[in-house]
Amino acid sequence: MKRILSVILLAAMCASMITGCTGPAADAETTGAPETTQAETEEITETETIKTTEEETTEPVTEPVVTEDLEAMKAEPASSFTLSRAFGDGMVIQRNEYIRIWGWADESENGKRVEAEFSGLHGAAVIENGEWTITLGGTLPECTEGKTLRVFAGEGASVEVNDVLVGDVFWIVGQSNVWYPVSYIKNEPLANEKGRNAEISNDLQIRLNRTFAGDFAGIDIGTDAVSRDVVNKRGWQKPEQGAMDFSALGYFVALQIYEKLERKVPIGVIEFDGNGCALHAFLPNEVRDELQISTLSNGHYTAAGVNGHVSSFMYNHGMYSFQKMPIKALLWYQGESDCQDLNGNNTKYAERFTALIKYLRGAHDQLNRDYPVYLVELPPIFIPFDFAQVRINMGTIPTMLDGAYIVQTSDLWLDKTYYIDGVRNSLHPYNKWEISERMTAMMLANDYGIGSLDEVSGPQMESVEFSEDGLSATVTYKYVGEGLTSNGTLKGFKVMTEKKSSWAKPQSMTITGKNTVVITASSKIKAVAYFTQMNDTFPKNLSLCSSTGVPAGAFRVNAE
Repeated sequence: MKRILSVILLAAMCASMITGCTGPAADAETTGAPETTQAETEEITETETIKTTEEETTEPVTEPVVTEDLEAMKAEPASSFTLSRAFGDGMVIQRNEYIRIWGWADESENGKRVEAEFSGLHGAAVIENGEWTITLGGTLPECTEGKTLRVFAGEGASVEVNDVLVGDVFWIVGQSNVWYPVSYIKNEPLANEKGRNAEISNDLQIRLNRTFAGDFAGIDIGTDAVSRDVVNKRGWQKPEQGAMDFSALGYFVALQIYEKLERKVPIGVIEFDGNGCALHAFLPNEVRDELQISTLSNGHYTAAGVNGHVSSFMYNHGMYSFQKMPIKALLWYQGESDCQDLNGNNTKYAERFTALIKYLRGAHDQLNRDYPVYLVELPPIFIPFDFAQVRINMGTIPTMLDGAYIVQTSDLWLDKTYYIDGVRNSLHPYNKWEISERMTAMMLANDYGIGSLDEVSGPQMESVEFSEDGLSATVTYKYVGEGLTSNGTLKGFKVMTEKKSSWAKPQSMTITGKNTVVITASSKIKAVAYFTQMNDTFPKNLSLCSSTGVPAGAFRVNAE
């Protein structure tokens, strides 16, 4: 009889899924979920820092792992449990993706069940080793009506998360140019007027969740330990509460996408920023060890960088606690602190970033496992802080990582005299609105079918073929519009040859087809690159662009 009831429960769930999230709000009676006694929401315990015993798998999964209700429902309900702080009132859940809900319980609850229901979907899981993860039995379309996520077990064990929206969720990750907040733009007279006047209102269904390095106070960072729960106490915030301190780039992208989608799709943005942090600070322990990027001393991992941060702490105590939450895309603006050629920071940047994203893609989504990644090309800089070598190596990432897109910036920062203090200067330009416009246009074209990457992205290097004698190199591009152009003299390419080991102007550079450029030199070419100088700008020092006028991106390719 109990199994028959379980089958009836699943049938009711399937019927409720037909209406989707845009249908009427569901409750325990309409979903067929077992009735439980309501109780005060369980108070969530303080963040616990633990040693990892099992990393998220990077193995491909052919089918999403959905909780088997029929089996889990046979277990006795738990008497208590804890829900992860990744879930909070006003949050946004990723649409069209399997929804995972997770938390912990005392070891004495092992073998007992926890259940969850949200907008007609139901799931259950059995607690194992003091942990539980529920995957709801279905996906949902966008929903602008806030609904209640209910997680429950035995009598008196129930948690409700209210005003939950369903839409698109983005991660934005990086160092100080991600940290650079909306308030800086609002108070910068030189900033773009659209950015200074950007709407900040709780009428917008934009929700923000920010974790920054300052949230890790009191945690012993730089070890293998991770914070399994979210460390920031702000939780999910509406614009009026959180936007002014939130990443300007992240908020502006969210606002523009929300508007372009006619305010019909809620947008959630999760920010992880670490001022001055090199790439190694964002790497999971497993990736850090695989790449042999750090040195272990007294239980702490460190690696070279502009600043002396320990390794992996941004991932371990920030990103880790959100990694089961599906996302639409990842936005990235980082690399300034990898500008020195120490431990291969700049020359191996693309390899290390690619390893990071492959790892994250294996942990996040169950359906959209190849979600896109948008990287901001490091803009021109007019103070002695040369990150051009990171920039040109970053430009090779799309040839190594499917679904990676570079947001070109050589024409978006031209203020050579801007310097107010140690924060407001050429290293932290006020061009966040301009960058967000280009990034948004690329995201809309690639992810939403609004526009074309050929029109809104600048030319992106696809391959470089060196001649047999090594005296020429053919660069092939994608996203060129109707064809490559230079609006006059072609400028910006450099070569290294067997006679000259520093970057030098080639003998010739010529657009030879719709999407090709041929570079020649008088001696054998060892490497070819574009946008190699820290203060190059378009169109003064760089001139290659698409037919729509968007400049080509930086890159470097070695002949061997």
